[in-house]
Amino acid sequence: MRKYHWLALALLFSSLMTSGCLPTIKRQWGVQPVDGTLVDGVTGTPVAGAVITNADDPSLSATTDKDGYFAIEEQSHVGLHLIMAASAMRTQTWQIRHPDYAYAEIGTRTLIPPLSRQPSHLQLPLFTEQPSSPPDCPAYGYLMALAQWQDDNGIDEPWIETDRCHNEEAMQSLIDTWYPE
Repeated sequence: MRKYHWLALALLFSSLMTSGCLPTIKRQWGVQPVDGTLVDGVTGTPVAGAVITNADDPSLSATTDKDGYFAIEEQSHVGLHLIMAASAMRTQTWQIRHPDYAYAEIGTRTLIPPLSRQPSHLQLPLFTEQPSSPPDCPAYGYLMALAQWQDDNGIDEPWIETDRCHNEEAMQSLIDTWYPE
């Protein structure tokens, strides 16, 4: 029975090697560090007291200080992980709430597997008024207002993706706004 145990382990290891996966003990980041500054979209003044929360893990949260600055610390651990040759992008959605401003939502993207520290730095305006959002696309109003704000201020930033918009019409409207022909 013992010789089959080693044979099974050898087969497992060789199949992992041929599939491009390598078992290793390495640090991985469960949460990448995110920090930034929130400002009023009209005046440019810092917004204090805004709460930034991860949509998937509400325990990941921060409140902006008097300078509009917030920071969410990284969380990493060392353990046995499979390293793979291929990678992908992971989006984390951050919800932003303040009693004097309309709801905002933004996404950060990091490479997976998360084998290195990949900080995200956000500089975002908040708006007191913005288009309404359909229930199945909560970021719509904010992303439309953000696109207009960037256009008004001559800022050419890339499209900010949202993985929480499940309304085809709203999504097409966002794409048309961010990528006019």
